[in-house]
Amino acid sequence: MEERLLMVPGPTNLSKRVREALSQPQVGHTDPDFAKNFSETLQLARKAFRNNNGHQFVFTGTGTVGMEAAVAATVEAGDRVLVLNTGYFGQRMVDINRCYGAEVEELGPGFGLHADPDEVRKKLAGGNFKALYVTHVDTGTTVSNPIAAIVKEAKDAGVMAIVDGVCSVGGVELDFDRMDADLAFAGSQKALAAPPGAILIAVSKGFYAQLEARKDRVKTYYSNLLRWKGVMDDPRTYFATPAVQLMQALNQALKEVDEEGLEKRWSRHRSNAKIIRDGIEGTKSKLVVEQGYRADTVTGIWTDPGAAPTIQKSLREDNKIDVARGLGENNTKMLRVGHFGNLTEEQARFFVESFASAKKGS
Repeated sequence: MEERLLMVPGPTNLSKRVREALSQPQVGHTDPDFAKNFSETLQLARKAFRNNNGHQFVFTGTGTVGMEAAVAATVEAGDRVLVLNTGYFGQRMVDINRCYGAEVEELGPGFGLHADPDEVRKKLAGGNFKALYVTHVDTGTTVSNPIAAIVKEAKDAGVMAIVDGVCSVGGVELDFDRMDADLAFAGSQKALAAPPGAILIAVSKGFYAQLEARKDRVKTYYSNLLRWKGVMDDPRTYFATPAVQLMQALNQALKEVDEEGLEKRWSRHRSNAKIIRDGIEGTKSKLVVEQGYRADTVTGIWTDPGAAPTIQKSLREDNKIDVARGLGENNTKMLRVGHFGNLTEEQARFFVESFASAKKGS
């Protein structure tokens, strides 16, 4: 490999066109050409979410900023919400909701297990919930939840559905309009293959109307979607200075998503994920997530106790491949491998060969 291959759960390697966009001369955020570029970015973001009917937001911030914007737009003090806690970022959703005064109920199936739509339906029937929050792909456990079925349960119960699509949009099927979610957000640095630092949010018209009509003020300044709406309607409007080069790079990345086509992109991610999972299981290693709910963007691997750091080091030093270890108590016995963005079949197979060699040496 000519350059280091990033196979962490984000960020990912950038294409030549995206890197070139980052290196362009500085322009002002009020420049007419930047405003035109940003308007195009919003339309491309709509395509990536399949958000033809709702409102689209893009602004500077991490996935956590998007999560906080979603909670701030949803919750008023004392609201009862249900969080499907299937991993590290499900827990973060719990914590942020509590920061905003929500009464949080959790439904957690256990590490590496998916949220069951039947259990969701039973839980929703037992309480007066305002919103349900679900992480589509949780990079802490690498589980992929059955998002469309879960959103349907929420909508059937008259509950708002909020989707964390940070590690799915652009890599795993997520059709915002068809699944009828109220809000979904994604990060720039994962399956969309742009640099870190931009948050993309799709909002239904019904959700936004409810946001405008709420009695209690939104308890955040920067992450307030009501403040950002004017900029989305007219990018020449000033609210906060965007990361200009980042937004130009995001524009190029979204163009590449559009050029490939979402169906083909989802298929490529699905194919590469199978190559990697089959190769890992061929080394007698155990995958973290149950069959049928393994993400096409990131894979969790159990290692022998204490072996994860050794395998990670070998992949980095011998093959120029960066992977991540597990979080918290799983730090030395789990690896997390990102396989999204522009990853090719050749690179997926190279990882499989490299992993087999690194495991043998551990």
